[in-house]
Amino acid sequence: MFLLKKLALFLTPLGFSWLLLGGWLIWSVWRRRRGILVPALAWLVLSLGTCTPLASWLLAGLENQFPRVMPADAPEVDAILCLGGGAEPSLTEPTGTGFNSAADRVTTALALLSAGRAPVLVVAGGDYRDKTQRYSEADAVVAWIQNAVKPPQEIISLGICKDTHDEAMKVAALAQQRGWKSFLLVTSAAHMPRAHATFAKAGLNTQAVPCDYVSSYNRIGSVRWLHLPGHASIHGFDAWLHEVLGMMLYWMRGWI
Repeated sequence: MFLLKKLALFLTPLGFSWLLLGGWLIWSVWRRRRGILVPALAWLVLSLGTCTPLASWLLAGLENQFPRVMPADAPEVDAILCLGGGAEPSLTEPTGTGFNSAADRVTTALALLSAGRAPVLVVAGGDYRDKTQRYSEADAVVAWIQNAVKPPQEIISLGICKDTHDEAMKVAALAQQRGWKSFLLVTSAAHMPRAHATFAKAGLNTQAVPCDYVSSYNRIGSVRWLHLPGHASIHGFDAWLHEVLGMMLYWMRGWI
């Protein structure tokens, strides 16, 4: 079964392409063919990105910028902020909400709420379109919390937000109305540097509570230095690049 699982990797588009390109390079070198520099570089880049912990190392550089905070050790604040990205509204799920790999954002916020760190939980999120209908991630998560968890604290939805900057602006307006001064900011560890800087620029005093650690350096088990190509490395590199480009864009716009 273990061998079959490993061999199955070569049936995926990524694994099959890597195998074909590597085999072609070996054959070309053996036949002493010329003009293999570009294909060789392509295979090398693909191998570094999918067969080594490079993506995890890059992600760890983002994830480790803020210390870990246990719910019981977090300070008491005016409100807990749960940023969007951990779920989406669903027309097929029985609960009306589908959670994804970043669902730790929601569970961590609920753990803080259960620990009595704040009397209010504010939930943010983007929008999802189905033909002409728009659905709010934040509304779906709030509905799920109220139906499944039923906490005694107040739960507020920010409705549809365009991006992290829009989330910060809506929270700043809400804070001015309610007189809130301090917050616990919950989001994925890799996203926390950009999110924390954005909320600070908006004049909000936030304590970072990072979660959803993706890098293998921050998960149980040893880091594998060489392994067969996998999609997890691709997703990790995409997440790192998204944050790096996002940080540059936010800086150019004056949002951080």
